[in-house]
Order: sequence, then structure tokens, then C-alpha cells
Amino acid sequence: FGSSRLGFQFSNLQSDQSVPQLAMVKKVKVEKAKSDKSSCKKCQKKISFDELRAGVDCWMGGRTVTAWLHMKCMSECFKFDRCKGKGKCKLSGDIMEKGEARLELAREYTGIFFKLKHSHSALADFLNEKAMKPQTIKGYSELSPQEKSQLWKTAKAHSR
Repeated sequence: FGSSRLGFQFSNLQSDQSVPQLAMVKKVKVEKAKSDKSSCKKCQKKISFDELRAGVDCWMGGRTVTAWLHMKCMSECFKFDRCKGKGKCKLSGDIMEKGEARLELAREYTGIFFKLKHSHSALADFLNEKAMKPQTIKGYSELSPQEKSQLWKTAKAHSR
């Protein structure tokens, strides 16, 4: 178990080989808040009723819950980095080898990682609401040209 600065406990989802593919995160969810009871995991402020929010299912407190963030806060939490050890893409379930480039999604709040080739699919709903260039994400400059070619093209994303 690792812990975030918020005190939540996260299981090491990457090493659990028994999790069926259907239990994998399919993608970042985007929806209007159904109430004003959720709080952003990054800034700790309330997410207002009917406000657009982004979330991902993760393991907290012994169960799967959706970690919600403001759209702006979520956009600040992406990072390209390299696997520290063997892991799994949370969209596809594909194995990620040590040293392989990946997209980290709000690690301290969700502990979720995606293979580069699945990053557009994983973020599709988010990118439809908040266009982002991969070049603006921390760690982009460390990617090889071949790795960069696996990322989404900004022409596919649009602002609303």
C-alpha cells in the first residue's frame, strides 16, 4: 500500500494479475456533478452541482470509488514518465515493462497509468471537453520521436 498526501490508501493495482480485464479503468469519465457533495482530490474545494468534472475509478479505503477532480485541476495532473517496474495499462490491461514511457494520471490522487498508444482513447471524453496538446504535459520533452508519434493529435480534440 502507498499513501497520498491526502491520507487515502491506494492498492498497487499494477501488480494484481488476478484483476479481470473488465475491471480495468476504461477511460477518464467526464460528467456534470449530480450534487454539490463531491470535492476535488487536487484542490480540496467542492465541485458545484451541475459543474463539469473529470473522474477515474481507483481503489481507496478498501473499495473502488471514483476520484473526482475539477476539469482544470485534472488537466494539471497529467505527466509523461517511465515505468519504475512492470505494470499494467489501466485501459487495455496490457503489460508495461520497466522503463516504458507512459501517461500518468493524477498519480497522487488515483495511481492510474496508461500506455502511450492508449492515451487518446483513455482521455477521449476529457479531450472532447477540454482540448489539450500533448506538448503541454510535463515530461513530453523526455519522449522519443517514436513515442511522441503514439500520442493524440490536437486536431481530434475540440473546445466547447
